[in-house]
Amino acid sequence: MKHWPIYIILLLLISACTHIRTLLQHTERGKYESSFPRNDSLFGLWKASHERAMADPLQIELPYLATIQIGHPDASAIVYAVSVKQGQQLVAELKRPSDGVGFLLEFFNSNTTPSKKLLAELSSASSTVEWSAHDDDSVRISLQPLLNDSAVYHVKIYTQPAYHFPVIGKDNGAIQSFWGADRDGGARRHEGIDIFAARGTPVLAVSDGRIDFAGERGTLGGKQIWLSENKLGFRVYYAHLDSTAVHSGRQVLRGDTVGFVGNTGNAAGGPPHLHFGVYGRGGAVDPLNFVKKFAIPTDWEYDTLQPKALTERMLLRAGPGTSYPTRLQLDKGEPVKLLAQTGKWLHVVARDTIAGFVRR
Repeated sequence: MKHWPIYIILLLLISACTHIRTLLQHTERGKYESSFPRNDSLFGLWKASHERAMADPLQIELPYLATIQIGHPDASAIVYAVSVKQGQQLVAELKRPSDGVGFLLEFFNSNTTPSKKLLAELSSASSTVEWSAHDDDSVRISLQPLLNDSAVYHVKIYTQPAYHFPVIGKDNGAIQSFWGADRDGGARRHEGIDIFAARGTPVLAVSDGRIDFAGERGTLGGKQIWLSENKLGFRVYYAHLDSTAVHSGRQVLRGDTVGFVGNTGNAAGGPPHLHFGVYGRGGAVDPLNFVKKFAIPTDWEYDTLQPKALTERMLLRAGPGTSYPTRLQLDKGEPVKLLAQTGKWLHVVARDTIAGFVRR
């Protein structure tokens, strides 16, 4: 009987490990890794490459386009750290050499714990992965072909707003008053943005969600709508409407018409516009990044990448540009393993384990 506590602890540990293993096998990486025996030496190199790259990511600025071709299991993973602002959606597109070819493309959080949380991943049937930021965040983007895959891939990484633009037919140019501007002679600050359009222009649901209130209330916002959106969990405020097209309690879909631009409330007598606000648990937040559009970068492609020996002494940098810190001084003729190419920069691994960028 005295050993029962030990047996119970062992059973709990076995149960927990089984549960974790089951969860991992539901991810693309987990399913792939579970197909290998633990003593497979090449798989061990491939897995260690990912762990090493995750621990020491390189820096890039968005948008980012690159061609990837990797033929060595011991340096097979690419991991980039990027900053994503609250309300932005991080997007990565992968162009495969043919349909059905496996490739692991994942977004992880960048906290300091050894185990990174998986935020999103590319499914085997898709070419795009997306993730939206509830707060300003840093994300690690992991790219890794399957073992012994030396095919050529093209990747494009960029940001877009998490929300649909709230006024039909308009874009960034219609935003003419921004967060923090003085109101009432400096007595208060503008807690939103103003989007100008002709009276009666349709106003749209920025995300799927539920209408909490639609009607006229108070002297500031006039006819207004409050939407609890399902994407990030914020409450969205539409004010100064000419009229509403929904009622309280209605479920709406992204892009549905919910009202029409006007100048009711304290905007009476001024030009018609939509006051657009976003509210979290701590109150109003700057809504600009939730709706500000960015041009999606055009594609470019490269021929098959060629192994590189340095023809002169070069600096290995932490990112693709001269502003990034230097990691190493590489000697003339020193061999490096080429993983990817972006513009005039090559992503390489030097001295077996040190990743960085050198100029072409």
